[in-house]
Amino acid sequence: MQNSDYVDTFLRPREEHYQQFFGPITQDIMHSTDSQEVHIDIYQFEPTPERPFWTLITSGMSNQRQLEPKDCDEHILPRTEILMYVSKPQGWMFSVLKRLAEMPFKQKTFLYYGHTVPNGKPMTAQPSLLTSFLFVPPYFEQPEINQFQLDDDEVNFLWMIPITEAEREFAVKQSSQKLYEKFEDADTPIVVNEKRKSLVEDQSLKVLFQRFMKSPN
Repeated sequence: MQNSDYVDTFLRPREEHYQQFFGPITQDIMHSTDSQEVHIDIYQFEPTPERPFWTLITSGMSNQRQLEPKDCDEHILPRTEILMYVSKPQGWMFSVLKRLAEMPFKQKTFLYYGHTVPNGKPMTAQPSLLTSFLFVPPYFEQPEINQFQLDDDEVNFLWMIPITEAEREFAVKQSSQKLYEKFEDADTPIVVNEKRKSLVEDQSLKVLFQRFMKSPN
């Protein structure tokens, strides 16, 4: 695709859509500097009185269609972008969003509502319990945000929430919806809190403790 076609078909419509919901583009766009199958940029929208937090969102993931799963009951939209809400943008956030946006194309898979992804270690710059990712609908946005098309395909927007390993295991066993309900019940802020505690008890530690208590003296 020629550059002018790309701008008219993907870049300009996407930027216009973002500005409709998040405000004007006043901050630097974080561009990818390496060569990948998809070129991922990260837009950062500053706080406003109506939105007192930063919104970070990928741009470029929806340039290509994700792998469409077979034997799936849900209608998975093939084009997707990822967003997150933060109190202040940090380098690790851009790295995480870029890597997640590239993941479906590198691993020949797809991301959708309710999916969890393990990171294997804290994703944050400072030590934390946040070692995995949860994807849910953008509940705090206007419904019209998902009424957007690129190249005749609807675009799906995923809200990424950093979670603990115990929370990820709970989502796998109980469902991502039940995990999100725990966030709601705890009135957890939508902005990332690197220092927050897990909303789910670490069952592996609990089992070890129970074994220790049952062991003979």
